[in-house]
Amino acid sequence: MTKFSLNGSWNLSANDINTKANIPGDFHTALMENGYIKDPFYGFNEKDQLWVGQSDWILERTFDYKKRENYKSILNITFADTFFTLFINNKEVGKGNNTFALYRFDISDFLIDGKNTIKFLFESPEKRSMEIARKLPYPVPYMKYDVFSPDRNMARKCQCNGGWDWGPCVMVSGIYQDIYIEEVADGLFNNPLITYSHKNDEWTAHITISFDSFFDITKEFKISISADDFPTVEKKINQKIIKGKNSFKVDLKVKNPSLWKTSGELKEAGLEENTIYKLKIWTEDSFGQEKQITKNIVFNSLKAISKVDKIDGKEGRSIYFENNGRKIFAKGSNWIPVDCFPSRFTYQRYYDLLKSTVDANQNCLRVWGGGYYEFEDFYDICDRLGIIIWQDCMFACSLYPVTQDFINQVEEELDYQIPRLQSHACIGLWCGNNENYGAMNWFPESNKNRVRYLVDYDRLYNGVIGKKIKEIDPSRIYWPSSPCAGPDDYADNWHEDIKGDMHYWSVWHERKDKEAYMSIKPRFVSEFGYESFPSLNCINSFAEKKDWNFTSKLMEYHQRSPSGNSIILENFSRYFSFPNGFENMVYLSQVQQAIAIKTAVDYWRSLKPRCMGALVWQLNDIWPGPSWSSLEYSGKWKLLQYEEKKFFENLYMPLYIKDGILYCNITNDLSKDVKAEISIRFLSFADGKDLSKEIKLSCQLAADKTENIYSQKVSKEDAGNYFIYACMKAKDSSGKEYFVDNTIFPEVYKHCNIEKAQIKCNVSKKAAKSFEIRLSTDKPAFFVSLDTLKNLGRFSDNLLNLLAEKEKVITFTSNEELSLEEFKADLRIYDLASSSLEK
Repeated sequence: MTKFSLNGSWNLSANDINTKANIPGDFHTALMENGYIKDPFYGFNEKDQLWVGQSDWILERTFDYKKRENYKSILNITFADTFFTLFINNKEVGKGNNTFALYRFDISDFLIDGKNTIKFLFESPEKRSMEIARKLPYPVPYMKYDVFSPDRNMARKCQCNGGWDWGPCVMVSGIYQDIYIEEVADGLFNNPLITYSHKNDEWTAHITISFDSFFDITKEFKISISADDFPTVEKKINQKIIKGKNSFKVDLKVKNPSLWKTSGELKEAGLEENTIYKLKIWTEDSFGQEKQITKNIVFNSLKAISKVDKIDGKEGRSIYFENNGRKIFAKGSNWIPVDCFPSRFTYQRYYDLLKSTVDANQNCLRVWGGGYYEFEDFYDICDRLGIIIWQDCMFACSLYPVTQDFINQVEEELDYQIPRLQSHACIGLWCGNNENYGAMNWFPESNKNRVRYLVDYDRLYNGVIGKKIKEIDPSRIYWPSSPCAGPDDYADNWHEDIKGDMHYWSVWHERKDKEAYMSIKPRFVSEFGYESFPSLNCINSFAEKKDWNFTSKLMEYHQRSPSGNSIILENFSRYFSFPNGFENMVYLSQVQQAIAIKTAVDYWRSLKPRCMGALVWQLNDIWPGPSWSSLEYSGKWKLLQYEEKKFFENLYMPLYIKDGILYCNITNDLSKDVKAEISIRFLSFADGKDLSKEIKLSCQLAADKTENIYSQKVSKEDAGNYFIYACMKAKDSSGKEYFVDNTIFPEVYKHCNIEKAQIKCNVSKKAAKSFEIRLSTDKPAFFVSLDTLKNLGRFSDNLLNLLAEKEKVITFTSNEELSLEEFKADLRIYDLASSSLEK
C-alpha cells in the first residue's frame, strides 16, 4: 500500500485575493498568516472577517504523479469543511457536503503521468445553508445569537462556527486532516469494530473486520495484538471475499491483559496512564504489496447503565457508568472545540487540556453536540488518561430538516464516525443531540405545530441516528438527547430530577440563588454552569486597558451570554461587599463561580448513589472572553479549576447548610474501605479561635459509599461572627493516608464580620521554572488567590482559606524560565476582605 501525500502548500483564492494556504488547515488561518484579515479575537475584529464565510473559495495545487499499472488511485479526504466540488485536471470528479464524512474518490481515470492539477471549489457555507433553507417546505428554526450565521442547522458542519453564547461567529472552511492518494490493487480497509468478553483472566477481543473489495477473491488476513512488555498475540485466516462490502469476525484471546481504568482508578493505583495495545490487521494484494490498518485499543468493560426504578414513590430512571463491575460517579466537565480555527487542533493543545482535566480529578467529559467529532488524538489521549467520554452526535440547540438529502448526509457521517470511534475504550455512551427536544419549546413555529416537529424529531433521532448507532455499536447504550428522561420519555429534564440526565440552569439563566442547586436531587447532571471573567492576562489579549470595565462596549461585546455581565454584577451585590476596581471584580467573579459550582457538587456528591454524575459547563474556551469555563483560552486554570481539584477528589468531605442545618458527609470513590478521624470547629472571624468545643468524630466507610456523619442546626443569631472548618485524616485499607478539609460560612459573605488580615508571603526559587511560595496570616483570610499578570504557569493549590496557626506552602511551575525577581514582580495575591470597597 502506497500513500501519496498532498499535504503542504496550496493556493487559495477568492475575488481579488490570491495567497498560500497550508493543508491540513483552515482558510481563516491562511488569511491571517498572509495579512488579509486581523486576529478575529482582538477587539471588534470578529465583525471584519464575516465576509470570509460568505465567500466562495478556490483551493488548488499541482503535483507530479506516475500512475501504477493495475492499481487504482483513491483520493482520501476527511474533515473537509463543508460544501465542495472536486476537479482533477479541470474535470469534475465529485462533490462533498459534510464536514464529518469520509470521502474516497476514485481518480484513476482523471490522472495523467506527469504534472496534474487538483482543485476544490468551496462554496460559502452561509450562502449555501440559506439556499437550502429557502427550498424547505416549512421553516426549521435554530437558536440565534448576537453575531450569527443564518441557517447554520442546514449544514453538516461544526454548529458553533455560526456563533454561540460563549463564542464568536467564524464560519471556517478548509481541509483539516491529511489528504492523500492511496494506490490500491484489490480493496480498502474500513475501521474495524471491537468488543470484549472474558472468563476469569482470559479475555477475548471480538474483532469485526471491514473490507471493500474490487472483485471476488480469497485472501489471507493477519491480525495481531501487541503492547510494550507484552507478548504479541497473532492469528491468520483465509477469507473468501466478494466484490463490494465485506464484514467478517475474528476472535483473539489474550491472557491477563491490563484493563482500562478511569483517571480516578489510575490515581488510586499510582499510575499515570493506561496500557495501550496495538491492533494490527493486514493483508497482501495480488502483487505482494502489504496493506494494513491499525488501532490503539485497551481491554475494557466500561458501559453506561440506565434502569427504571422507584424514587420517592414515583417511577424514576437511573443513568450511570460502570467500569469493571464498579459503579463510577462521573466527575467532570463539558468539552467544546479547542479553538475556532481547526489549524490549531494540535496534539499538544489536546494533551494540555486533557491533562488539566485529570489533574483536577475529573474522570469524565461530555463531547458537546455543537462542535466536532474530535480528531483521533483526542480519543487516544482520553484512552491513555482514563477519561470517560459521553459522546454527543453533532446536533445542538436547533430543529433539523428531515429531507431525504439531509438524512443521507447524517447516515453517511455516522457510517464513518461510529466505527472510527467505536474501538476507543473511553467511549461511555452515544447521545443523539444537545437540547434539541427542549428546543421545540423555544420557537414560535414549533409551538404552533408541535406534532409536525415532534414527528420530525422522532424520525431523525430514533428512526435514523438511534437505529444506525444500535446497528453499528450495540455494545453501548444510545441516549436520545441530553437532557433526557430516557428512551421515548419526553419529560422536562431542565426541572424534573428523578429520571435520566438534567441540564440545570435555574441558578444562572433563571437567576436563582446558588442554594437552588440544593433544591433538586438529580440522578445525573450533564450541564450546569456559572460564568466568570478570565484573568487579566487573558483580558489583555483582546482588550486595551481603556476598555477594562465590565460595562464597556468591548467587554459587553465579548460577553456572548445575554445579560451575562449584569448577572455577574448582580451576584456581587447578592453575596459580597461590592469589589473595589476592575482587578478585584475579575478576581471576585472567579471566586463566586467557584463557590457556586462547589455548592452544587458538595450537595450532589452527598446524594450518591441516587446521583451519579456532575458535569460542569464548561471545561475550555474557544476564544478569550467571559464564559462558564474553568480553563481559559490559553489553558490557564481559573479558580474554579483549582476548586474542582479539591471537590472532585476520590475521597472527599462534602459540607453544606440546607434549611438551617449543617451537614457533614464523607464520599468515598476509592475501591478500598477507609477509617477516618474528623474534626469540626466553629471559629471566630476575628482571631480564628474556637467559639465552642471542637467536635471530634471517628468513622469507617466502605469502598464506593457515601455517608452523612454529622448534622446540627445552625443558629442565625451570631452567624456573621464565625465560620465552620472541618478536616479529616483518613487511612485506607492498604495504609495510604489522606487529608481533606472544607470550610463553610453560615451567613452570606457580605454580612460576615471578616477583618483584613496581614498575609505574609515568602518566595524562593527551586528550579529554572519552579518557585516555592510560603503564606502565613495573623488572622483568618478567605478565598486567597494567587495569580501572575504576565507569565503563564500553574500553582499547586489556589483559592485558599488561611488559618492563623498554619503556614501554607504552594509551588508555582512556570511555562517559561523566570528569574526570582521577575516572578516576584509578576505575582499577585488577592483575598476577600481586601477586595471590597472601604466601608
